Amino acid sequence: MPNQPGLLWYHFQFEAYNHQYQYGTQSDHLGGEGEIYDRRDDVPSYQITLFDEGRTVPEWYKNGIMYQIFPDRFAKPQNPTYHPQYFPSSMIHGNWNDTPHYFRNADGSIEYWDYFGGTLEGIIEKLDYLKTLHVSILYLNPIFEANSNHKYNTADYKKIAREFGNEEIFKRLCAEAQKRSIRIILDGVFNHTGDDSIYFNKYGRFDSLGAYQSKDSPYYNWYRFSHYPDQYDSWWGIGNMPDVEENNPDYRNYIFNSENSVINKWTQDGASGWRLDVADELPDDFIADLKSALMKKNEDAVLIGEVWENASNKISYGVQRQYFMGHELDGVMNYPFRQTFIDFLLYHISSKTAVRQMMSLYETYPKEQFMSNMNLIDSHDRPRALTVLAGVDDQQMTDSEKEHFRLKPEQRALAVKRLKLLSLIQMTFPGIPCIYYGDEAGCEGFGDPYNRGTYPWGNEDRELLKWYEAITTLRAKSKTLAHGIWYPIKTTDDLLAYLRVYKQTVILCLFNRSDHAFVTLKHNLFRNVIGREMLLHTWEKLDGITVKPLSAKIYRLQITASKLFQNNQHEIKNLLTQVIDDENT
Repeated sequence: MPNQPGLLWYHFQFEAYNHQYQYGTQSDHLGGEGEIYDRRDDVPSYQITLFDEGRTVPEWYKNGIMYQIFPDRFAKPQNPTYHPQYFPSSMIHGNWNDTPHYFRNADGSIEYWDYFGGTLEGIIEKLDYLKTLHVSILYLNPIFEANSNHKYNTADYKKIAREFGNEEIFKRLCAEAQKRSIRIILDGVFNHTGDDSIYFNKYGRFDSLGAYQSKDSPYYNWYRFSHYPDQYDSWWGIGNMPDVEENNPDYRNYIFNSENSVINKWTQDGASGWRLDVADELPDDFIADLKSALMKKNEDAVLIGEVWENASNKISYGVQRQYFMGHELDGVMNYPFRQTFIDFLLYHISSKTAVRQMMSLYETYPKEQFMSNMNLIDSHDRPRALTVLAGVDDQQMTDSEKEHFRLKPEQRALAVKRLKLLSLIQMTFPGIPCIYYGDEAGCEGFGDPYNRGTYPWGNEDRELLKWYEAITTLRAKSKTLAHGIWYPIKTTDDLLAYLRVYKQTVILCLFNRSDHAFVTLKHNLFRNVIGREMLLHTWEKLDGITVKPLSAKIYRLQITASKLFQNNQHEIKNLLTQVIDDENT
């Protein structure tokens, strides 16, 4: 192997019957069992990820259950000590249960932003509720000053948004969360700022001298102007989000290099980590240097990146990214997890394909990063899972139709069953399960802004909420589900099956997506083995398991890992698609 971190690509060549052949991965480049190609073919290569063995990701993170909050939409405080202030041209909903709406000008730009009144104090008051879901990590969408409700167009990195609270309330949130063993992760939007900001100040609303106003501005060199002042680089061409020059030393000092940097300030105030927005837009050395600065301030902190594809081999703007080479990200948002298992539940792919897609990540990610994946079902930029799992097609729907759409009872009943399966996969799969606020309460909605509705306090889906309480309890109490190796089992297209193995403990997970009366698993591996069903607390013999339609079973096996595998060496070759590679077996 080369000594330097990077990606090694390889395939095999061989000769048989006086003809030359090649053996490489399948055309989908997912690895695993390959194919034989003619010597003249362009062979899809296998990947090995070579990385520096950097630090171990903190246990508090790897043991955790995460909860994502869009601050304006989660909770209004019952007894506020702080009264929110809003930017001009804001619309405040009088009814917490209204549907979010974009109020646009004729050119499609936002005329004014709508708010519902959620605050940091509201979150503080709901911390005890979050503990009923065993939440130990709270990821907040941006909380810094900005003139939008989403806050991805930052106006001031060092000031809490005026409608959310202030710095003292943020410190109190971190302190109260810490009392309940909850860590706070903040959203870092460092690829661009807002045009309405102390840095750019396009509209002159701030006291500072902004880059748009004068070339003498201390922030002028943060931005890339092609024709000053009205033509400048912006995020995906959206003019109210001007791109910054991340290689500018002054900008780096402001964000992470100086003693009073943005990273240092909020880490000192109580934040335990950051999620980097649009990590693909940030240079690798920017991420690496930010990580180094973060570790100097708090070596127990974490850095997560927004990456939508396989992060080990991601190419962005023609550059092979170095996220997992040992000096950048501790983990990424696992969008492939979401897409794979939604596709499985909607019959778009088989269980075999779902396993191959996940095994591709398992093979190509360093173990620490794979076990630190942020496994999401929903987020602020994806449609709500209930709506998606109902199989509703919104391609021909108008914005007004999407805004007023609600699932019919039969659609919702099916979607709830599927969401139960998907959320249980999430809680039993390697990585950090992340619940998007309101999913556990039955929130619906298509894409932005309808996926950003308010939490339905007092109107929760009690059945679904009770389910989430049960499965988060299952996850929180199991070291095997948090740390165990993942072994998929070959089975039928409709049945997803895998083992989680930690030291001598083995957990068997079975998920039936079909409407068949039953799916029976008969596998030599489980002959004469008994398992305890972990959700129902019953004992069953495992060589003839019946899994009801649209349901799952999770068993802790009454046999040690070494005994199970020792007795079934001939089965292991057919069962496992990953080499047993550590002390657990």
